[in-house]
Amino acid sequence: MKIDQQLQMNHLLGVSRSFALTIPMLPAPLKDYVANAYLLCRIADTVEDDPKAPVNHKIFWLKSFAQFALTNFADELELLSLHRKALAITQGAIISERKLIDDMLAVVECTASFPLKIKQILGKGVSILAFGMAKSLDGFKIEQRQDVDNYCYFVAGVVGELLAALFAEHNHNIDKQALMSLAVSFGEGLQLTNILKDRAVDAERHVSFLPYNKDSKSVEQEYIHLCQGHLDDALDFICKIPSYEAGIRRFCYVNILMATATLKKISNNNQQSSVSIKISRRQLKFLLVLSNLCVKHNWSLRLLFTIISKNIPRLRRSPEELSSRVSWWNKDISAILMKDNN
Repeated sequence: MKIDQQLQMNHLLGVSRSFALTIPMLPAPLKDYVANAYLLCRIADTVEDDPKAPVNHKIFWLKSFAQFALTNFADELELLSLHRKALAITQGAIISERKLIDDMLAVVECTASFPLKIKQILGKGVSILAFGMAKSLDGFKIEQRQDVDNYCYFVAGVVGELLAALFAEHNHNIDKQALMSLAVSFGEGLQLTNILKDRAVDAERHVSFLPYNKDSKSVEQEYIHLCQGHLDDALDFICKIPSYEAGIRRFCYVNILMATATLKKISNNNQQSSVSIKISRRQLKFLLVLSNLCVKHNWSLRLLFTIISKNIPRLRRSPEELSSRVSWWNKDISAILMKDNN
């Protein structure tokens, strides 16, 4: 099946302008695999986030989607059933996400056309993500840092592992184990940035993805420092990718530069706001130009990153210890799902 790249790009522009910007930086066919993986994750995320659907319907769908992903996206009857139910569940989704659900069959059929090894990687990652989302809807509460780590793993850390596996499959000279040891921390850094920049908007919905504390500013500062520590690990992740893989390095680097610049803006923001905190288009263009100049040398990557993150304190943790606590990548996901059904 020929990959409909225009369909992919249209949906990426609708649901994530940042990934619509960075995914095309990847070499072919890797960019098609990553784009499709992201859209599959957003399909699950759209179901999880729907404000109108009953929670039990969403949990059932997500667990079913997790099981379907482990079939290498090959069960056509189950796919039709999942699509029909997703259309019914996502009545409250925004237009761009609803369009993605409408095209769910095309997205999954595209995935099913990939090489077996790629389907296995995507199937494992999407299955863990969807099952984790189902768990988060089933009475999960964020009361301490461990809860934040678990939540961030299921929505982003596992995506870091999925990307590391895809990169290593694309180029067998890449040290997969080295990337995997940093992948969860990489994902948590990006997710914490999203949580921190959207805190005001989430608060208006009476939602928080950080532990409650009367002194909300101190909590914010704690997680800014933690987040920057994770983004430092993300930089180490990039530096372990061979310099000649400029597309992969730039894809990762632009994402962490945007996150770090956003984090600095959050750190310097002393005003209460009801909108998400974002970097300006001018600043984004500046980061894109500089990233292109720096991408082939680790010393220049580190220098620019140090400049952008200047004056942001960081709290670094062992990325290996974090991964060992929260990662499901090496678990028997099929057995876990089977046990959950019994």
